[in-house]
Amino acid sequence: MSEDAGSERRGLPEKAGAILRRVLAATGVERRLADRGLLAAWPRIVGERVAQFSRPVDLVDGVLTLEADNAVWRQELTLLAPLIVRRYNELCGEGSVKEINWNRKLARSRPGAPGR
Repeated sequence: MSEDAGSERRGLPEKAGAILRRVLAATGVERRLADRGLLAAWPRIVGERVAQFSRPVDLVDGVLTLEADNAVWRQELTLLAPLIVRRYNELCGEGSVKEINWNRKLARSRPGAPGR
């Protein structure tokens, strides 16, 4: 039995951390935070050069949504999609990324993007 469950039964106050963990898990926020961490791994997955011209937008239920600065980078990443999925799963655990989708529009010229 956990210490927090015992505290609750004895009428003692429950630790704030235990309450927060339970609420985050129940609302799905805990999973969304974990997904955000996977997005931060993008430069390690594709390399710094590719990451300069592309970025992950969202990750929901194993579906990674990407955007690229232009059609050339989008095509390149489409060709690399199986490798990207494999590398995410190797780095972050099997099933972390199952599929890749594209943001509807290209990012076009980002202010401050390298090579512009």
